[in-house]
Amino acid sequence: MITNLGQIYDELLFRTGKDLRGGYITPDTFNKSIKTVNQRYLNTLVDNFEKNREVTSDLQTFIKTLGSPQYPPLSFTPVVPGDPKKGGYATIPEDIWYEASSSYLELLNVNCVSESNYRSVEFVSQHQFDARMRSSIISPIDNPEENDPILVTRNDKYFIYPFLNRINFTYIRRPENPYFDYDIINGIPVYLPPGSVHVNNTVALAGDPSQSVEFEYPESCLDHLIEMMKTYVGVGNQDQWDIQTQMPSKV
Repeated sequence: MITNLGQIYDELLFRTGKDLRGGYITPDTFNKSIKTVNQRYLNTLVDNFEKNREVTSDLQTFIKTLGSPQYPPLSFTPVVPGDPKKGGYATIPEDIWYEASSSYLELLNVNCVSESNYRSVEFVSQHQFDARMRSSIISPIDNPEENDPILVTRNDKYFIYPFLNRINFTYIRRPENPYFDYDIINGIPVYLPPGSVHVNNTVALAGDPSQSVEFEYPESCLDHLIEMMKTYVGVGNQDQWDIQTQMPSKV
């Protein structure tokens, strides 16, 4: 059973025959491959999400909701205090990878009784925003009862029209970058799992904590990730020697 980067490294060496035409797979090459594959695989999951609008088990880990019990909502600052038509702005979360959905709780006074209603916030591009704001029929500013608020991206900020104090915001977050830390023992790289320390001075000072970071994907994804790494390493070998040293896997 393959569960950590040390086992993934050994399995990759086995599947590639250990000494490809370009030589032994170094830890540096391995770290480049796991970083690249980490991002490419998440893009594949996002593509599937866009196509099917379904959150699969391997994507579930990366779903994050601001406004859930774990995280505070996304809060906005008014562009012009006291004038909600001018909108509000908030800094885009640093770990965002893909925008999924957003909503807010609308409080209504119905026959002197307070009622709540969840309404969505619509993501729009800049040209869609311009078109909305030019039409009094579809503008959330001129006709807020019929149209949901809109959210547009400008530089590193989200702008919302009309202004809302806070919204629930669900997105796919960026995965942690995996990293393979190691010591050289008897001429061989030996993996140092998170929480362990270096035992000699071959890579870092003995006693320094390991910098290893594991994949966040579930175990069921690891075989596919290894095949993607195998292709990455094989293509790199071809670039170095101008000789294709393996048949790329169909992934």
